[in-house]
Amino acid sequence: MHKKNPHIETLRGIAIFLVVAGHVIGSTPIGGMKIDFPSIWRFLYLWIDYLQMPLFTIIAGWVYALRPVERSFRNTFITKKIFRLLIPMATVGTIYFFIQYLIPGTNNKSNLLEIWRIYLFPYTIYWYLPSLFIMFLLIMFIDIKKWANQFSGWIYITIGAYLFMLIQQNIIPESLPNIFSYKGAVLLFPYFILGVGIQRFSPKLFSYKKKYIYLLFTFIGIIFCGLKWFYPLQNSALYENLKPLGIMSLLILLLHQNHTSHFWVWIGKYTYSIYLFHGFGTSGGRIILSYLGVQNQLIVFTISTSIALLGPILIDTILSQWNILKITLLGKTDKHL
Repeated sequence: MHKKNPHIETLRGIAIFLVVAGHVIGSTPIGGMKIDFPSIWRFLYLWIDYLQMPLFTIIAGWVYALRPVERSFRNTFITKKIFRLLIPMATVGTIYFFIQYLIPGTNNKSNLLEIWRIYLFPYTIYWYLPSLFIMFLLIMFIDIKKWANQFSGWIYITIGAYLFMLIQQNIIPESLPNIFSYKGAVLLFPYFILGVGIQRFSPKLFSYKKKYIYLLFTFIGIIFCGLKWFYPLQNSALYENLKPLGIMSLLILLLHQNHTSHFWVWIGKYTYSIYLFHGFGTSGGRIILSYLGVQNQLIVFTISTSIALLGPILIDTILSQWNILKITLLGKTDKHL
């Protein structure tokens, strides 16, 4: 059993904070706090969106590489991931659907007759769970074949993942049904496999001299991301195709620094529960503050984010006392998951 790395747990805590903060603001001007350009909050979301899911995913790859799957345990591995990811996706997603449907003031209400779609297609914040499940299946297949056990093999896999990402972005039509959020898996798998490589081949990937190369790509990526505030670079295919290189460079630097924060380690301990239940807090916080007449954006953001972070921690503490609820709502089956 590997002891948890406090630096990685710090990053995990920061990653889930970014996810929550992004959902409080809203991924689009019609969601969340309903804020559009030129608000500074919409500009802040650009930076959050730039990093949140890649950071979340690279950590998942890094942690997986501590205990990679073996051929004889592949069925056990798949079963654990079903319990860990898909069962909570279905149960918590169903609860969220009905609460969003029944309570006035919530965003993006769905037709009750279309509830079946939430189990097959991307649904609100839970789209990431089937995508992550697919990524675990991919790395299981790769590791059983031992394709990424050597540095050269890992390089080929990483290049292949990047090329598939480009195909998804540029060739596969958007109209093609996104069954089981496979598009998210394709777009994020380069970061997952990068996390695996950092854990396995860190000395070859990072050194003092290489640090400046990563800094250069990071700086270029940050500059171009910031320019989206002034110019619609999201319409530039070249920018979108090269953007992951800047993100990857930043992630490599982040995973190789050693800063640790006890607060973020504590938040990181509840990352998964926060991910599952923070949507109730982000929506609930905004609705309650709206009824109270609170309009100040900073207050709305601060209180909603705090509720969305701390509420799921309380829920985790309560539900963990009952095995059936711990399994179905939190995805906890044993200490090894």
